[in-house]
Amino acid sequence: MLSEFLQKEINNITLSIGDVIIEESTRGVGILYRREHRIDILQDDLYFWEIKWTSGIHGDEFNKSTKISLWEEEQLKLSIILGIIKWQSINGGSFEL
Repeated sequence: MLSEFLQKEINNITLSIGDVIIEESTRGVGILYRREHRIDILQDDLYFWEIKWTSGIHGDEFNKSTKISLWEEEQLKLSIILGIIKWQSINGGSFEL
């Protein structure tokens, strides 16, 4: 179980389709493009984000080098809080402690 502080910070982050994220160690750029709802016996509702990743967006490079990954929403938000992922929302949101 997450601490009350972390849970509050997680709840303050609203991810949207089209948000841009940057993985700090690789500088890979990702775009959130699909949110999936799944049901788990232990945790009830879980949400997952499909992310298209690339190392750079220049012309056709995005399509040639794109990789797709699936991240559980709470894990992604926690990575944003910890600074592993930088996040910029299409709605103007970002995260700073």
